[in-house]
Amino acid sequence: MHVVKAVVAAARPRRDRSTWVAYAQMGTYGAFVYALGASTLLLRDEQLTSRTVAGLHASAWALGLVVMSAANAKVTRRWGRGRSMRLGSILMIIGIAGYTSGLPTLVTTVSVFIAGLGGALMVAGLSAFIAVQQGAAAPAAVSEANAVGAVAGLVAAGAVGVGVVLTLGWRPALWSLMLVLIVVEIWRGAGTSAFNISAPSHGVARKTRLPALFWWTCAVMLPAAGVEYCVALWSAEFLREQGGLGSGAAAASLTSVVAGLIIGRSVGSRIAERWDPERLLAFAFALAAVAFMVVWSSNQPLVMLAFLFLTGCGIGLHWPLAIARTIRVIPEQADRASGIGLLAAGLAVMTAPFALGVLADAFGLRTAFLVVPVLSLLGVILVLARPVPLVRARVGAVEH
Repeated sequence: MHVVKAVVAAARPRRDRSTWVAYAQMGTYGAFVYALGASTLLLRDEQLTSRTVAGLHASAWALGLVVMSAANAKVTRRWGRGRSMRLGSILMIIGIAGYTSGLPTLVTTVSVFIAGLGGALMVAGLSAFIAVQQGAAAPAAVSEANAVGAVAGLVAAGAVGVGVVLTLGWRPALWSLMLVLIVVEIWRGAGTSAFNISAPSHGVARKTRLPALFWWTCAVMLPAAGVEYCVALWSAEFLREQGGLGSGAAAASLTSVVAGLIIGRSVGSRIAERWDPERLLAFAFALAAVAFMVVWSSNQPLVMLAFLFLTGCGIGLHWPLAIARTIRVIPEQADRASGIGLLAAGLAVMTAPFALGVLADAFGLRTAFLVVPVLSLLGVILVLARPVPLVRARVGAVEH
């Protein structure tokens, strides 16, 4: 009994000021992602551009994630994890300022790219920090951080809409986010050494050949990110086409999915303290597949919204558990693992929703949306085929 209690205690996150700062930074990241999604069409109306041109903002964001994820290890080696996370905040502030500047499309698109660079630095850094700090509790702690991001995303998207209703426009919501980023950096303090705990020697790590299991975990990042962004970007159109909803479809689908993300990550962080995170991730992929197949096969709006919520519950666990297991393979190279994992996710964000759109043009949206359950089942297969031993994280916790 005492052994069981010790294992559970080891899997319960420890939260000091540095942990809360990392959570807050994840919140600002999630807030910007959903505020960007809510404001892009409003910006398109101002700039009088096509949907394709307006969509370049999302592509620029994903490209920023990919570029900086590839450079993350070098930047972290030069600046240290804590200073790199601060640099991420600065780049995000610059990017948001440019995006809300009212300048031409080229400027706003480049600004979102800059924000993507900053977002990648923040997420890679905080994911590595939490994994090293928490040890065996990393899956639960990363789920908590992502729950904060999901809640902040819902608030940010709602703030954009409220601003429009109150005739204040959509920009105040993003300006508020800039203020939050500044407050977080003041809270962090002048010193950033607390975030450099167990920082690896990258001069050696660069020459170390990564194990095959690590690349299997990176492969899981593809369906983990691909499913989330396909649902987030295309579910509103699917509700209009198959469910017969009108102008409220976008808000309804976004609320259903994001509410599911919040519940999935909040409840999932508690479950991850007691369950094998490998089985939990496989279950989350399976839940998303089954729930979305109900959405896909129905034409009743209430049924579709309810099962979009369940789909979101499953999706909510994909990213935190997937990135945690990537780091768990090589905990001594946490920053490198986090950066490469985020790079894989960025590639999925760039390609999966675009591929769904191409398939929709060729075969119809309903047929194209089979990409979601296929990717989810691929996630189940990849996790079960090459599980990552949890003992690695427990060893890391003892060493820490």
